[in-house]
Amino acid sequence: MKELWIITIYGFVVGVVGTGLGGLASLFIRNTDRTLSFLLGLTGGFMLFIVTFHLLPESFILGGLYISIIGIILGILLVVFVENHIENIVKNPLMKSSLLLGISIAVHNFPEGLALGSSFLMGSNLGPVLSLAMLLHNIPEGLSMAIPLKVGKKSPLKIIFYTILTGIPTGIGAFLGAYVGMISNTFISLCLSFAGGTMLYIISDEIIPSAKTLHKGRASSIGIIMGFVIGIILYF
Repeated sequence: MKELWIITIYGFVVGVVGTGLGGLASLFIRNTDRTLSFLLGLTGGFMLFIVTFHLLPESFILGGLYISIIGIILGILLVVFVENHIENIVKNPLMKSSLLLGISIAVHNFPEGLALGSSFLMGSNLGPVLSLAMLLHNIPEGLSMAIPLKVGKKSPLKIIFYTILTGIPTGIGAFLGAYVGMISNTFISLCLSFAGGTMLYIISDEIIPSAKTLHKGRASSIGIIMGFVIGIILYF
């Protein structure tokens, strides 16, 4: 039982510290339209890489084509449902983008937590190594969520608080992964493709259009390309 709680603490630290550091980093960014347009583009490009080379390929491997397609469709339907119900509550489009992106990051942090919890049961040093890798790659994800909040002029405390929240599902997933052991591959595949569908829709409908609206020049396009390339560097 003691080991279970240690694994769970690992999961919460990986999720909360990783995304929280991304939120903290956003506070030191210059607040000009061109810079923020570039950073929104960077967010879109990075998240596009996550979907294309991380979430969906893993989903295809674990659950096959049809499970992945079902997950993508369900993810898109969730975003459309949430959009329709928060439009009257959240008037700021950038705040809406950040909220939706936060949901998608939280959704995909859950199966990562499952994988992390299961990895500690394998009797090697895979768990701690995977923890460090996940913590590092959660930083740019936290930054990706924080940028729309910063553009929307949210307070520093709210930015850090919201980014920290998205890391919590990693700890919940780590607990379940360690408690149950090997979770069904089909379930993990569905979670990954579900997160991929939500992100794909948000990138196309919210992040990239907002970046172009903020500044009409090439800053956002350069940001998208650089974000995609940074994703390649971080993951390979």
